Amino acid sequence: MLKKSKKSKYFFRILFVFLVVFLALIIAYESGYYETSASNKATLTKEAMKRFEEDVLKGEVVDVKDYLDDEEVDYSNGVTKFGNKISQGISDVMANGLKGLFDALKGLFW
Repeated sequence: MLKKSKKSKYFFRILFVFLVVFLALIIAYESGYYETSASNKATLTKEAMKRFEEDVLKGEVVDVKDYLDDEEVDYSNGVTKFGNKISQGISDVMANGLKGLFDALKGLFW
């Protein structure tokens, strides 16, 4: 009897997870989830346009920002914040290091 290696066990587990995710996405697509969410956004936009037109007819001061929905979602977490700090630190070191290098070269040649 042949034993299954650990690599093949992990491969089939990962393959199974991908299959489950794929099936979930197919079910969500076929059930109309995406179309419903897109329709809800369009309805909100139509309602905002209606409020805008009513305010213009009333002669009120109109600002477009009052009618737009700002849906800025912050997806950052500890890992992204840490990565941003590291990249900012590297950028600072490179900028200051290159400035120092150019200053040293300038002192040598000018």
